[in-house]
Amino acid sequence: MDKTQEKYKLSHYNVVHQDGDFQYMWNTYSDALLQLDKSAQQYIQQFSSLDDKSDMFKILKNNGFIVHEQLNEFGRLCVQEKQSMFNGNPDKLFFTIVPGMGCNYSCDYCFEANSDLTGVMTPEIAIDVAEYICKELRNKQDVKELIISWFGGEPLLYISIIEIISRKLMDYSQQNGIIYSPSIITNGRYLDTKNLTLLQELCIKNAQITLDGTKDIYCKSKGANTEDFDSVINNIRNACDKIKISLRLNIPNNNANEAIAITDFILKDCNLLNKVHIYFAYLCDYSLVSNDSQRAFNSFVNSFNLYIEYILKNYGKSLAKSTVSIPRRINTFCGVIRVSNACIGSRGELYKCHHDLGNNSMVIGNVWKGRFYNETELSYYMVADNPVRRKCSQCAYLPVCMGGCANNRICGCERSNCDDKKRYQLKIKLLEGGVLL
Repeated sequence: MDKTQEKYKLSHYNVVHQDGDFQYMWNTYSDALLQLDKSAQQYIQQFSSLDDKSDMFKILKNNGFIVHEQLNEFGRLCVQEKQSMFNGNPDKLFFTIVPGMGCNYSCDYCFEANSDLTGVMTPEIAIDVAEYICKELRNKQDVKELIISWFGGEPLLYISIIEIISRKLMDYSQQNGIIYSPSIITNGRYLDTKNLTLLQELCIKNAQITLDGTKDIYCKSKGANTEDFDSVINNIRNACDKIKISLRLNIPNNNANEAIAITDFILKDCNLLNKVHIYFAYLCDYSLVSNDSQRAFNSFVNSFNLYIEYILKNYGKSLAKSTVSIPRRINTFCGVIRVSNACIGSRGELYKCHHDLGNNSMVIGNVWKGRFYNETELSYYMVADNPVRRKCSQCAYLPVCMGGCANNRICGCERSNCDDKKRYQLKIKLLEGGVLL
């Protein structure tokens, strides 16, 4: 075949943003970002589909902006997604474990409000949970890393259960040359010196702590008191040089001014700049219907823009980049959709997603019988093929989104507006490239 006659086309996953005389083009599959002057823009507009041997053609082709004419880009994504979903011998195995559903707070936004919160894992169940995970590791010989996320409720209320499971998983991992990577999601109220020391012994080196704002807002949102807030802040101060602390800002109504206020308090007043990771997250109200939820996300994007502009002005680009999650190409929307991964409830039950915890209708198995392969589990694997998802096939952002949350689609709800998501992702990507909008 005469390769000089092969034809090419512009990638379907090119996102273009015009800013004055310059144009920025981001390929969401290759992750490349280019700044195009007028001559480059003209070259793309007049692209003839042939390899003209120019440097511009090479740059665009090597970075994924130009692809072979016969390449079905959506088909490639679908195949890679299936490969990732159904890899029976992954090199990483992930479990979320809930030692108990109880919590010392009553956050008004908690998605578990309608779940059964009475579940508490017994020491006997804890031993069986550890054995189940070890059995899964034995059946998957390619696993090189075991990733555990401790979740709740408030997991530190059940530190003795965490210890039982952790020590068994640590021993098994060490004996079999497996990297053991646990982390914990906590409100931080019980991250005192005693518990912190034990977490270090159990190899838990990362903790995500939720902050809902400054003291008054925090107490109102969580049903807490001022002593609770002060204790959390002191715990963060004491822990940040011993384990990696990530502070997720769950701000009521996604208020930018409150996000800025708590950020300044943590980084300046508490002198924790460069000692903790902090980020302004979208706080989803799970009681909202679809249209209201979409308006709420739109409000968050506007608030995020105000927040990130403040961070840029007062703390610089480096911190601004660290406060966001840079959009990257993904094979699946999240890890739970992969067949090997699961969430383990406090009674030993298995779920696909932590949003299903405490909902008996969403159980997919248990640690004694294994998976049931029921309709609930299968629905997660088939969600990528449903009619709503097929509408995404023509979207230039699909490689960094993969159709959105599978749990939302299974529940028949979309909680955010695609246009707002795109605006949010593009701003972050340009920020990574040093482009300020």
